[in-house]
Amino acid sequence: MQPLHPTDPARVGGYRTLGRLGAGGMGVVLLGRSAGGALAAVKLVRAEYADDPAFRVRFRREVAVARKVRSRWAVPVVDADTEAPAPWLATEFVPGPALSDAVARAGGLPPDSVRFLGARLAEALGAVHAAGLVHRDVKPANVLLATDGPRLIDFGIARALDDTVLTATDVVIGSPGFLSPEQAQGGHVGPPSDVFSLGCVLAYAATGRRPFGSGPVEAMLFRTVHDTADTTGIPHGLLDVVAACLAKAPGDRPTAAGLRDALVRDAEGPWLPGPLLQLIAERSAQMLQLPDIEPTRATAPTVPAAPADATPADAPPAPVAPPRPRRRILLGTAAATLVAGGGAAWLLGNRTPPDGKGTGLDGKGGERVRPTLAVGLQADLTGPGRAAGQAQRDGALLAVEQLSARADLPFSFRLVEADDQGAPGPAAAAAAAFAADPSVVAVLAATAGPAVGAALTGYDKAGLPVLTVTDGDTTHLSRVYTCLRPNDAYQMRPVAEYLTGRDRGTTLLVDDGTTYGWQTTRFLSEALRAGKSPVTPATVAAGADHTAVARDAVRAAAGAVLYGGGPFGAARLARALTAAGYRGRAVATQAVHDLRFLQEAGESAEGWLLVSTAVDPVSAVAPAAARAFDTAFRTRHDRPAPLHAAEAYDAVHLLARCAQDLGRAQVGRGDLLPTLRATTHEGVSKRYAFEQANGTYTGDGLFCYEVASARFRLLGTRSTAWPA
Repeated sequence: MQPLHPTDPARVGGYRTLGRLGAGGMGVVLLGRSAGGALAAVKLVRAEYADDPAFRVRFRREVAVARKVRSRWAVPVVDADTEAPAPWLATEFVPGPALSDAVARAGGLPPDSVRFLGARLAEALGAVHAAGLVHRDVKPANVLLATDGPRLIDFGIARALDDTVLTATDVVIGSPGFLSPEQAQGGHVGPPSDVFSLGCVLAYAATGRRPFGSGPVEAMLFRTVHDTADTTGIPHGLLDVVAACLAKAPGDRPTAAGLRDALVRDAEGPWLPGPLLQLIAERSAQMLQLPDIEPTRATAPTVPAAPADATPADAPPAPVAPPRPRRRILLGTAAATLVAGGGAAWLLGNRTPPDGKGTGLDGKGGERVRPTLAVGLQADLTGPGRAAGQAQRDGALLAVEQLSARADLPFSFRLVEADDQGAPGPAAAAAAAFAADPSVVAVLAATAGPAVGAALTGYDKAGLPVLTVTDGDTTHLSRVYTCLRPNDAYQMRPVAEYLTGRDRGTTLLVDDGTTYGWQTTRFLSEALRAGKSPVTPATVAAGADHTAVARDAVRAAAGAVLYGGGPFGAARLARALTAAGYRGRAVATQAVHDLRFLQEAGESAEGWLLVSTAVDPVSAVAPAAARAFDTAFRTRHDRPAPLHAAEAYDAVHLLARCAQDLGRAQVGRGDLLPTLRATTHEGVSKRYAFEQANGTYTGDGLFCYEVASARFRLLGTRSTAWPA
């Protein structure tokens, strides 16, 4: 990292800049730190591109598409501002060295390392291509090395930048020595071009040399188009695969998926030689030792003094109001139909119900009618995740009814439902419907991660605030997205505390190959390694046979097995561990806090430990406010409060408090977001707080459970609550 130049900004968006990571045709790449301490690579676009309206259109489009890339091996876009005077985007920061630096220092990699590298990068490119992108600049400098595998960087903006440069100068775009023949000739560039570039990278990684030599750019371009690649020194077991990637005709090259299948093999032990792992550790340590920065002081919104008899919007549960009409949007993949549960006129606008119920008024017109704020609920109400979706709907509905029954508040509230069935298509349709409804001031995304991701582009475009109490995917961070729970990586903190420093032997970390599995197990792996605790990683798809990995746990005498994945994969692993005679601890995460795990695993679930961001309001160990919520919920819905209901209730009360604190007669979407991120809220389940810069959650809310007698038993909020 280089020092900042005098012309570099001290701050980009919500990131304080610490140094330069690099510079190129697009602009400059800076190391930034958020207010909460998270590091990010911040790419700041050069002025000549920022002033080009056509570039902004393309940049906006490509950033939106890049957010959809889901791969463990592709560095995600975590924040962006495409409308800033100098557009920028931020990606997750990987402190390890680039492949180019590693090869320059240590020479070519061993064959198994090259095979591992190629399989993971091919998987990353497959995700990039599935999102409709072409990377266009796959080269060693855009491959970063981490202890668990490589990371592909700098996807998502190549097309926007390339189109602008080509229009302006008609030059060849790419890195000579690693670009494809079609790039060298200025032809059509598609996914096969990236495969060719990856073949060049693998040849370089194996031999330390570019397959088309070096020297003048013109000479390298000529050799790329007309000469056979120099594959001398590539190990025999890799030669055919690399040669196939380097075929001159795009149609003769394998797809990214085919290349991955050709390279993937089961591997034991570290994927890199010891000296390179030491280099990664040194780089990581340098980043962790960066000096602290002076916190940015943000002025909280001015809050007018409340009347002496006024009750805060986040007060404990009040008596339940009568049921209110509500609107549901039933969504297919292409259309939305409005079904009115009352007078159509008030449902279609920001009005009170025709009978006046739920407004805090008597319905006779004797008092001023308050404005009504509509809160959208995008939830899986009929799909595989309907239990969590319906729980959040009922918790949110209770909050809406209670708040609207209070005459001391300046607004009444109503809930508008959209059933996304837990699928990306209906989720995108839900976002479009809510974005088109001006009365909807915020949305509670009570649904699965992929559905949230599919909807975010529509919400971002409309500037519609999105809150979620279930999704913790760090790649979803955006200007409108606010996560009301610890993210998927940070939820592992109590697990790390529980496992570090104990004489348990190795910890077997099993992930299901998804982004969620990667985010959970990567954080834990790094934390355990830092604590000198042995770790053995394994990846098993959720639907695959878990017998082999269970036997590995027994053979290695693993003291603990951690599963990063969903309820069905965890159930398969639980049954396999029981069959193999495993006697150590089994630990799972938020995604397994699901009744379907108990149903599928049966007796094999007994004794499993879980960390979750959802409180069980029924438990005697739950906070007193959560138990009071359960009482109100039972009165309203005639059943105990299920998981996630209390958090959805808190989300609506948080929005109500923000609207109240603004002290305005009218509140819109743009008013709520900055206020939301500046607010600390004591809910019935936890304390909510956020980074103002990007909405990252900084509050409380980690709960430790144990499966006992076929139910999740809440033990407490600290790892010490778990059995030794």
